[in-house]
Amino acid sequence: MDKIKQNESLESLISQYQHLHDKYFEMWLHDIFLHWAWWISLIISLGAWLFWIFYRKKESTHRLLYAGVVAMLISVILCYIGSAVGLWYYKDNFTPTFQGWFPYHLSLMPVTIMFLIQTKPHIASWKKGIFHGLLTAFVGEPIFVWTGYYVMTGWGYVYSVPVYALIFIFCDWLTKKNGFEKVS
Repeated sequence: MDKIKQNESLESLISQYQHLHDKYFEMWLHDIFLHWAWWISLIISLGAWLFWIFYRKKESTHRLLYAGVVAMLISVILCYIGSAVGLWYYKDNFTPTFQGWFPYHLSLMPVTIMFLIQTKPHIASWKKGIFHGLLTAFVGEPIFVWTGYYVMTGWGYVYSVPVYALIFIFCDWLTKKNGFEKVS
């Protein structure tokens, strides 16, 4: 395909994408925004962070936030890839532009990881990682599937276990680098 035809094809695809996004925004505005599922998303998002603010180890705030931001970044990237290849999608999104489910990727996932990092620091990271993977894959995901926020089209709960475990282990490892105080 020559460059001119390639550019025309790309422009056509982008135009179709923008048209679909406009239609999605319209649907989101009328059917999701400020409806009960949207409010629950807001409550979950704020509730997770309020929980963390009150129950975090104050002296470890920066170290834990570092892990939380990394967890968010990894979670959003993997979510984008999984959604783009059609393994899952989200209904009742908090925002019309973010492809993933905001309360999970930017609140529940990082807060859970930060809380587990500070809880029982003597337990091996890999054990806590497996616990996190099992809890998230076999308790969290089914709840969000049941409530209709998350729809799996080519993914299974069991596939999530090693992904969540590795995300936790990596974030925990980052917090134990020399630049942070030692966890006691």
